[in-house]
Amino acid sequence: MTPTLLPAPTRPHPAVARRLARQLPPQQAHDIVIRPLGGGGATTLIATAPIDNFVEALFDQLSADDWRTTLAAMHGVRRGQSDHVLELGLPTHRKAQIVLFEVFCRQPGSPRIDPKKLADKGMVIRRVHGSRWDGWMKAPRSIAGWTLIPDPDADPGVRGDQAFHAANRAARALVAARRVKPQFHEDVLPLHLVPPDICAKLGRTILFGVIPVGDSTRSSAPPTPINYAGMSGQARIDLVGHLSEFLKPRAPTSLPRPGQALRRKWNALEPAGKRPDGTARPADQGQINALGIFLQQLSVELDAFGTSAEARAMMALLKTIPLPLTKSGNRVTSSTDAATFATKAVKILIDREPNANDALKMPLEWPRIDTNLGNRLTQAALNCLSRRHADLAGSPGKFEVVTDQFVVRGFVRVRGHEGCAEKLVWSAASERFRVLPWWDGDGPGVKIKLPDMSQLKRVKPNVSFEMPPAIANMLNGDLKKLADGDGKTSGPSLGFICSFSIPIITLCAFIVLNIFLGLFDLFLRWMMFIKICLPIPMPAPPEESDT
Repeated sequence: MTPTLLPAPTRPHPAVARRLARQLPPQQAHDIVIRPLGGGGATTLIATAPIDNFVEALFDQLSADDWRTTLAAMHGVRRGQSDHVLELGLPTHRKAQIVLFEVFCRQPGSPRIDPKKLADKGMVIRRVHGSRWDGWMKAPRSIAGWTLIPDPDADPGVRGDQAFHAANRAARALVAARRVKPQFHEDVLPLHLVPPDICAKLGRTILFGVIPVGDSTRSSAPPTPINYAGMSGQARIDLVGHLSEFLKPRAPTSLPRPGQALRRKWNALEPAGKRPDGTARPADQGQINALGIFLQQLSVELDAFGTSAEARAMMALLKTIPLPLTKSGNRVTSSTDAATFATKAVKILIDREPNANDALKMPLEWPRIDTNLGNRLTQAALNCLSRRHADLAGSPGKFEVVTDQFVVRGFVRVRGHEGCAEKLVWSAASERFRVLPWWDGDGPGVKIKLPDMSQLKRVKPNVSFEMPPAIANMLNGDLKKLADGDGKTSGPSLGFICSFSIPIITLCAFIVLNIFLGLFDLFLRWMMFIKICLPIPMPAPPEESDT
């Protein structure tokens, strides 16, 4: 008799399977651990290596029998002198910063996990924020920068949401497509698997990554504003002291050279006293310089001639200040206002444009500015400073603030049984570290070889500058007048292409640098640590043959 085969049971719907799985007794799960290679503490996660060929060198070191000793020498290479915080050098310092993890099961013998079970692996860099952390958050088209992370163990790729099952992936994609506001997520850096033969030899699943300390990415968000007008104490005293006296309460003040047409050759930004060649400047140069500083502050520091609301408020206040141009006895017969005068005067005295037809004359005096108006001018100037800072400062780079401290955390996503969600496992945080500024390296620096004096004729021009006619006429004119600020741009409508040699430019710059280093050393006393010159033997020139 032929036995009757029962039909194979139908596979339940995934939702039913998940519901049944929750009703079954839980199976014993293996805890997965990701920690610094070798099982050390937080100070053993980050290793510093010479940047040249560092990946191959790392693999070679891990393959050696003394890998623990070699790795220990790469930890804590440089620390702060006062706080002993780990300090990481940049690629320009010829340093590479590496993190090394191992992943294993929390079982007797700590068996290593099969790399095929790792669905994902990565690391994040977080900025220390008191007792909490900031993450570097970004979206496809914008960067939010450092943002406080409410839950440090949340999934770094799904900020603020739970890890939903794959069955809901399509629904979540539709919801995400309808969102107008960009969804930021934490910047995740890759971790790489060390070659299998090395992992097998050491009996460990080893992951490594590189900390991109040279990353100069900036946030798309505006910089943290500075409220200059809201400052108090010594900071406000210093700021107000920096402002021109024309922006404060003051008594009536006569202006230099009243009634005369303004001239760009007055050199309004030159101070009073003698010139570098020993000749005396005009007796009223101090007054001209005070006016020049006022105009320069309005134009450059405050952007008072711009279009911002703060600039318009400043010009509105200056417009209330009458400046007499002519008088008949004590009666003013013609006048202008400070805003109109400053707008025209800055083009002549600061931008050094000609005074066409001598149209702009110096007013006779600056009237008394009472306490109320003077304080309003000061406050308006401080408001302009806040706006100017917001326009020019820009957000700092990722690692630009030298006082910031950071940590590294690694994570893996481990595949479960069929129908089970992946498990996210975090490492503990590394020790705190800071990123060194570009100028604070341990060397060796980049070597630039200068040509020998006997080889100068062999150095050919390899860079060209194309000059428009105005610059060409100015440089081809009287250089003494140019040095005095009276260079002429008029002349033939001919441009020029001038070719130079970069090595010669470098040599000239090096000679000038040494001259100024010696001059500044008279009061800075820095030569002993900023310039190190060592003699090196040079090969003898080849002997000339008689043939």
